[in-house]
Amino acid sequence: MKSEWLKFESRLAGWMKSFGSEILQFTNGYQAIPGFPSDGFRADGLLTDGKVVVALEVEVKQTHPDTNVGKFWLLNQYKSYEKVVLFHVYTPEYNSYPWRLELGKFYASKMSEELPFEYHLLDLRQTESIDSAFDMVTCAIEGKIRSEFSGNTAQL
Repeated sequence: MKSEWLKFESRLAGWMKSFGSEILQFTNGYQAIPGFPSDGFRADGLLTDGKVVVALEVEVKQTHPDTNVGKFWLLNQYKSYEKVVLFHVYTPEYNSYPWRLELGKFYASKMSEELPFEYHLLDLRQTESIDSAFDMVTCAIEGKIRSEFSGNTAQL
């Protein structure tokens, strides 16, 4: 049976997809991040207008969350975006050792020095309510979507 937090991850991606349009491309965990080859890295949810990326990574079962940060550094070798914004969500089911989280933050710090990269760590490991977690995450991401893409689509 699929865990509640994996359903949370899917629900967030579905919510993010609602912002997609002819101008604002949405990709999910089964599609390569625009700019990578088709067999390249994926994000749990991603919106781009070709200039800016707003990405979502949700840590549920994965044991190497630092890769979910570092892959956006590698993306720069394939396509340079004016800005990449990453929302990195840690759920109660994240169970890797703490240094993986620290390594992800370290990557984000170094990337921000070299690239137009913005990192938002949302640590929900102590959260019990999936609905309140969903509201908190969507509120944070929606604000960024509206500020980054407001000129690109009428629905925002």
